[in-house]
Amino acid sequence: MLTYIRQPSAQCSLGDNLEACVSNLLQGGLSVSQQAFNNLQEPLQIPYFASASGLQPEGFYQHLNRFLKDILERAQLDTPARARTALLIGSSSFDVHISEQHYRADLQDRGPESAVPMPIIGYGKLAARLARELGLSPHHYTYSTACTSSANALLYGRRLLQAGLVDHALVLGCEQGNQTSQLGFYGLGLVSPAGEIHPFDTSRDGLVLGEGLGALLLSHSQHTPAHERRWQLLGGAIGTDNHSLTAAHTSGEELTRVIRHALSDSGINTQDIDFIKAHGTASLKNDEAEAAALLRVFNGQVPPMFALKPYCGHTLGASGALELALTLGALKQGTLPANTRLRGEAQLGIELLQHTIAARPAHYLLNCFAFGGNNNALVISDSGQSQ
Repeated sequence: MLTYIRQPSAQCSLGDNLEACVSNLLQGGLSVSQQAFNNLQEPLQIPYFASASGLQPEGFYQHLNRFLKDILERAQLDTPARARTALLIGSSSFDVHISEQHYRADLQDRGPESAVPMPIIGYGKLAARLARELGLSPHHYTYSTACTSSANALLYGRRLLQAGLVDHALVLGCEQGNQTSQLGFYGLGLVSPAGEIHPFDTSRDGLVLGEGLGALLLSHSQHTPAHERRWQLLGGAIGTDNHSLTAAHTSGEELTRVIRHALSDSGINTQDIDFIKAHGTASLKNDEAEAAALLRVFNGQVPPMFALKPYCGHTLGASGALELALTLGALKQGTLPANTRLRGEAQLGIELLQHTIAARPAHYLLNCFAFGGNNNALVISDSGQSQ
């Protein structure tokens, strides 16, 4: 059974739709903004890739509904087809930003002794609400495995299709700006002081967070129109590295294992991979681990690579779905993105594409690694046929 990827959709700092995002990506991206935290004892500013839409908390649920409804309508899924469509949501924070807003209001109204911290958290309720509103199947699931959340959702969506439980799987990755995440990463010393992301580069000094939405529709081959059979999700794997809560082991051993399992699950060998979308956070140890793993898997001959976080930020739980959508959008334009913002020299035996190149029919490896030792690798194929 083949699993096709349809209707990629994206919103992030690069633009309000996939076309705008890809256009700005291929032109070298946009400038990072600064988030001001003036309510702290010591006010500070943190670099951040804020969504171009400027989405406000009060419109969050309705916005998600419209975002997903648009995909269903473009795919022409009628009522019976929607009833056979699963919904899988991956996020690190869900609606924590709304909880923060309520808490701040409660603090102002009732004071710190009576205010209720984090009064609402969506998690499973968010998936259930959207599935009900959109008329989707009872198969609605939530994934919160840090940065691999929506990447894992993609893989489990494929498994639902393989099991014959649904005909389609709508996968959403979402991440909205919130103080919990931004101040948490800042407190861990992981945010780039320069406000730039330079993966595998001598100048790398950390990551910059971002917000965004990414969604894709996975469909069983029997339920995919011929003109949408360009991209396949061939397979993937999930693995766990118990070395640390915040970093992969720099030997790359566990990352090597998950990449090899992903290739095996996809029925291909290392020599079949033509290009790699790197996880590429530009944090010191994670880049070391990813580089070591890729050098192991490909015996020192790593295929051409690109990284997307320098242009949209690290969108945490949304990154798997968002970065896949951006990759497919670039492929549709016939171009692979390049990392033109690097300032120093390639390091760790890994070098990213310095110039955009023409896309061609190929197999792609997409890496996604997370806090807590959860690691994911996906393999897709692009037939190169126009949609």
